[in-house]
Amino acid sequence: MKVIVPIPVFGRFPLLKLTIKRLYEKNKVHKVILIGHEPEAMKIANETGCDFINMPNNPLGAKWNAGFQAAQDYDHDAVLFAGSSDWISDDYLTICENYIEHSAMIGKFGCHFADIRNSKVRLVYWPGYTDAYRKNETIGIGRVLSKNFLRKIGYKPFADEKNNSMDYMMQQAVRLNYGKIKILYQNDGVLLSISTDLWLNKHDFEDHWSNRLPSEKMQPYPFLNQFPEIEQL
Repeated sequence: MKVIVPIPVFGRFPLLKLTIKRLYEKNKVHKVILIGHEPEAMKIANETGCDFINMPNNPLGAKWNAGFQAAQDYDHDAVLFAGSSDWISDDYLTICENYIEHSAMIGKFGCHFADIRNSKVRLVYWPGYTDAYRKNETIGIGRVLSKNFLRKIGYKPFADEKNNSMDYMMQQAVRLNYGKIKILYQNDGVLLSISTDLWLNKHDFEDHWSNRLPSEKMQPYPFLNQFPEIEQL
């Protein structure tokens, strides 16, 4: 399965490099497309074999859409929705390949969050949305969208002018176009989102650690052995 991965970039350069390395070497994706405006981001794109689209950081909807639309330049089967801090297990896309032909979107209900502070790692498992309104919605990280569905929506899963609610907008795009959503079982691959104290993080890990967003605290190892690159952070 040929997979394209558009990634909006704003800082987080040490993590971005590791994310790209994993996508190419472990997940065997076809092409990574970086969307950003910083000279360092362009340099990383040139060094790692990624395409680069020069765009401002806001609005985020337009930034994401530019990456999705650029995927059309490549022979591909699907597009992976993941940010610079999102990692998928080595087997994840292989599992998704079994369902992509008959699905508009593939995803999971929950993921793991790892936070690195003062050289220590904290880890939680978040089971996903629990409120009645979004209970049966997949989370954003790890969503795989089929080429056939993306053609239906012109490779624009977001409203250009929006800066938040990306996950919800994509979910609505699938529903409004009567797309079939394949929900993977909990043990079908692993999704990991990473934060550190080296930069600001849009998603607040403390919401999970304090249980404001109900989550299960876990021992970091041996779980993180399947993501050995994290040691380099």
